[in-house]
Amino acid sequence: MKQRIKIDKATPNNGVLDFSKLLDAPAGKHGFTQVRDGNLYFADGTRAKFIGFNLPTRSNTPDHHTAERLAERFASMGVNVIRLHAADAAPGPSGWSSSVDNPLIDYDSGSSRNFNEKGLDRFDYFIAKLKEKGIYVQIDLLVARVFQNGDDLDYADSPPFFFKGFTHVNERLIELQKEFATNLLCHVNPYTGLALIDDPVVMTIQVNNEDSIFRGTEDIKNEKCIIPYREELQRRFNRHLLAKYDTRKNLAKAWTYNDICALGEEEDPEAGTVRFPEGSFYQVTNDPMGDWAGNVSPARYADFMEFGIDVNRRYYNTMIDHIRSLGAKVPVNTSNLLNGTADVYSHIDGDIMENNTYFNHPMPPFHQETLVVPGMREYVTSNPLTVHKDGIYMRTEMLQMATTAVVAGKPFILSEWNEYGVNPFHSTAFISMAAYACLNDWDGLMVYCYHTSESWNDQPDDVITDIFDAYNDPSLICQFGFMASLFLGSLVRPAEHQVDLVFTKNDLKTLPSSFSMPNTFLPYITSLRNVFLDQGDTYTGDADVAITGGFVNNGDLSQAKHAVYFSWSSFRDAMRHTSGTGRLERLAEQTDEELTGAKLGDRLLVFEDISSLAGNGDYTAFASKIDTALKRWGLLPSDRGLVANALISDTGEINFDPIAGTFGIHTPGCSYFSGDPAGGIKLTKDIVLNAYNDRLSAALLPVNCDHIDVAKSFLITLLGPTGMDETIFTSDGFTTIVDHQGKLYADTAEGSLIVQSQKATLTALDTVGTPLVNIVGTPADGGVVFNLDGTIPAVHFLLELA
Repeated sequence: MKQRIKIDKATPNNGVLDFSKLLDAPAGKHGFTQVRDGNLYFADGTRAKFIGFNLPTRSNTPDHHTAERLAERFASMGVNVIRLHAADAAPGPSGWSSSVDNPLIDYDSGSSRNFNEKGLDRFDYFIAKLKEKGIYVQIDLLVARVFQNGDDLDYADSPPFFFKGFTHVNERLIELQKEFATNLLCHVNPYTGLALIDDPVVMTIQVNNEDSIFRGTEDIKNEKCIIPYREELQRRFNRHLLAKYDTRKNLAKAWTYNDICALGEEEDPEAGTVRFPEGSFYQVTNDPMGDWAGNVSPARYADFMEFGIDVNRRYYNTMIDHIRSLGAKVPVNTSNLLNGTADVYSHIDGDIMENNTYFNHPMPPFHQETLVVPGMREYVTSNPLTVHKDGIYMRTEMLQMATTAVVAGKPFILSEWNEYGVNPFHSTAFISMAAYACLNDWDGLMVYCYHTSESWNDQPDDVITDIFDAYNDPSLICQFGFMASLFLGSLVRPAEHQVDLVFTKNDLKTLPSSFSMPNTFLPYITSLRNVFLDQGDTYTGDADVAITGGFVNNGDLSQAKHAVYFSWSSFRDAMRHTSGTGRLERLAEQTDEELTGAKLGDRLLVFEDISSLAGNGDYTAFASKIDTALKRWGLLPSDRGLVANALISDTGEINFDPIAGTFGIHTPGCSYFSGDPAGGIKLTKDIVLNAYNDRLSAALLPVNCDHIDVAKSFLITLLGPTGMDETIFTSDGFTTIVDHQGKLYADTAEGSLIVQSQKATLTALDTVGTPLVNIVGTPADGGVVFNLDGTIPAVHFLLELA
């Protein structure tokens, strides 16, 4: 039943909803974060895991009272990290801009090289308050800085907006970034007495947000102020071609296949006229067997990938060296929003890998009330094995998109993510992401974003005024304590097995549209990571299974315990100079079992024609063959992996069935169900919920006890669809228009909670943990039945057994 509720962004939780016990204040008491054995640890050997929020733009410089209130609120939610994000943004009236009166950078000076003293004071005080509560920070260096003419730029008429890609290339822009890093990181905070480089409250330092030479600029390429930077990039690409091929003749020969030359007659590297491939928001895909000629030629693409990797790695190494020279002691991250394999590889010089991913993200331009969402889907019924084709890019779920940037030997943090409340039932996404982060042994989760405000009391508690400010999204906020407990407490065990996705140097030079196919299945059932072969094509790792990247037809997995081979190309290289014909067939000779579209042996699975099997974006058959192999190899029992339509983790603790529309977690430390509750929800052996709601999420945590089977008190959260109660959804072709109307609501549980105990009490709590009413139970069959009629405006309940 729809019940209007309120969520205040600054009121701390209390009682059983106070999750500050998850924190260990003050932040930094265990020493600086370090990288050990591919994960984050503190200096004293304590495992370091982080969960929290992004605070972008003006929210980095709150007034002192707001800083105090938010630090207390965050701690009570179980937040132990805040990403101080885009503090370098230019001032503006509201939203995604810095405070007009208190920005971090003094843009009024005519340059972007000086701090605003009032803004810097607020920034410092906020960090000090977070530290007191046990909350760590990620420091971002370049995010939304708008370079000014007063910065002594190489080209006149600086862009009036922040821009990407060229900040990796232009030497003056790099010098300005180094200067900013010095000024920010070496400034002594008067409230802590420490500079950021000396303060263990800093969890990591990020060089650049969502930036790469592969991130395209098509949308601004005709802007007059951008043209000089594009010309510089083209000059550098042409010099790279000359350094590699020496002459136009040699370049034309290398770019020729079947008598077709991909180099245009008007293009000459000596004249600087060879065009580079245009990018988009992500690294664009390129069919390794696609059309040879033109600006999308696999040859042109391959050489630009090689060039781009060099540019990215040079830039990031320059910045990392500078940050280290200042005395920084914590791990340094390069960037995020990494999707293509060349892009991921070009960021591996950082100590930590990070990535950003969203589900049901609205399309720009954004408006406060009305949003346009492409192909809006319900998370619990979104099948990761079936790629969603939305006319913009091919995608499935957040886990699939995130894991493209997981690299062996490096910690991984999901630095931005959200399933915004445009679909009424979106609570599944938050808990499932935390569960799979545990399964894959990740190190951090930072939701985007809490709010874009500098004040604690300037946004309502009963209306969603900005979908991106998630401080009062009930599906997120009401589950956050459970999510923090799950992730920080590792209540879901890490996977029992390891799978390595192996890429050769030649794989990096192309990108099939189905490049992330293994990511749509494997991280849901076990641990998956990328391995890049820097020397040769032979894998020598120790994973239980190695899978060839398969972009081209090479890679030697003969030393792997078990190996999976396939290829999207019939050539060993992206330039189509060397044939791979017969290679997979020869490998298949080592197998003895015929599957549909594949051949299986005691240590090999070979797909001889992956395009016919999965080329349309449906990876169900691929997953089925992988599952069959894992079970033959003894890595999965029959009741785990792909079971009918369900994806069941190799630990047996996570069960996701997108066809049935259910997601569940059952561990000694917690229980969770989300989706269609028909058939009942068994939270523990003694606690069952029968609900009549169409959709419901039910979370159970033991209170003051580690095991649900012996606990006597439980926090139960029951949450159906949420959002604004008069919202209008209008289908317009492939898109959905969402018009937010009404007041904040949550669909409350309707049904009965059956408890096998002689005596039990159930107390409904408000959104911060204050008791609202005691629900009287009825004795029945040796237990107690609590009737839930949905009329109480509560989603949290304290269950206490005698």
